[in-house]
Amino acid sequence: MADQAFNRTKVGVLGGGSWGTALAIHCARLGHDTVMWARGSDTVDAVNRLHENTVYLPGYPCPPSLRASSDLGAVITGSELLLMVVPTQYIVTTLGEAAKLLQPHQVMVSCSKGISLASLETVEELLERLVPPEFRSRLAYLSGPSFAAEVAGGQPTAVTVAAKDDQLAARVQALLSNPRFRCYRSTDVIGVELAGALKNVLAIACGISDGLGFGNNARAALITRGLYEITKLAVARGANPLTMSGLAGMGDLVLTCTGDLSRNRTVGLRLGRGERLQDIQASMGGAVAEGVPTAVAIRTLARKLGVECPIMQGIHRVIHEGANAQEVVTEVMSRELKPEVAPDIIKGVIANGSNTNLMEVLAAAGPPQTPAVAEAPPPALKATALEGAAATAARNPRSILCDGGRSGEREDGAMRTATVAVLAAGAGAALGAAVVAVSRWRR
Repeated sequence: MADQAFNRTKVGVLGGGSWGTALAIHCARLGHDTVMWARGSDTVDAVNRLHENTVYLPGYPCPPSLRASSDLGAVITGSELLLMVVPTQYIVTTLGEAAKLLQPHQVMVSCSKGISLASLETVEELLERLVPPEFRSRLAYLSGPSFAAEVAGGQPTAVTVAAKDDQLAARVQALLSNPRFRCYRSTDVIGVELAGALKNVLAIACGISDGLGFGNNARAALITRGLYEITKLAVARGANPLTMSGLAGMGDLVLTCTGDLSRNRTVGLRLGRGERLQDIQASMGGAVAEGVPTAVAIRTLARKLGVECPIMQGIHRVIHEGANAQEVVTEVMSRELKPEVAPDIIKGVIANGSNTNLMEVLAAAGPPQTPAVAEAPPPALKATALEGAAATAARNPRSILCDGGRSGEREDGAMRTATVAVLAAGAGAALGAAVVAVSRWRR
């Protein structure tokens, strides 16, 4: 990993909640000159005087070098790298006129996850509308499985940094990575953005399931079929389906749907136990569960795109229409029985040759014929390499994938995480290919 001494810069973190504080702590530990903007004077005072955000992240000390300020303009103009960590529904009112202060040499990284309830815009679309036109190429987006408390505590974490310019993504990647916080990069901004936003609603669904006393079977079904709905929506908006099998997709989904630190899952858990949403939100001390407003946005977006999302629709009914959760579960489970793989996907595979798998169908299809899928599929070479690696690992469990493409063996024959990740990515890729195939076949 590059020597961090050569990557130190001035960082401004916009947002003093738990996630903003965790990222500010991380940046200060990296040696960056870090200032965190917070709206509340109590938060600013606690960080500067007690070196701890006793309001939103109590119990996690801040490095003495970390400073807090309530002067948004000063934080923006005094920083080279800006981390936007404001809840999605407040980005417009927070940034507003201050966006005019942005300079071409600066970089802004959005670390918020959600969809605007008012406009159905992703954070990317909101920011591109707010910032000066010449600054749009300086925007990047961070997402992935990352509980604030664990990042603040220095626990190992891996995330994705997305930007339309790969060189910009690589620069942010270098500035934010260390042995405890590893950043991967992507150019699929819309995929990373939608995966991060949509999983929050599914986390509420898993919480409701747990609150109702359902078991692991139900949670696994929700995660799997929910990922299918997320992938359909994301692809319809132009995302690369393979992103859904990565850290921003499957990684964040599993964490948020199963982790006890998940605010969205906690909201669902309490809903499942019979509490009212208003009472739950009032007890959260100002913390925001993004899945609550995002559920409304997803329902509207799914209708607009013509994408069937029974799980997402059911969650909206429970959260915002007061529907009985038990009855919604029964309705979703009692729908018309269907094949797990749609018949038109099978037709697409057959049409391309009986010996052709879904990854090859995707690679051979070339660029999509409709703007509904904006990203071209990965080259056939990459698809073949992925399948080859997975097949090798499956044939020989003692063949272990290592950094640099080398292989090694362990005496116990156990598979390393890297090998498991390749196999999981292969499964995710097949799902993504299937969604693209059905989208093209139907349109």
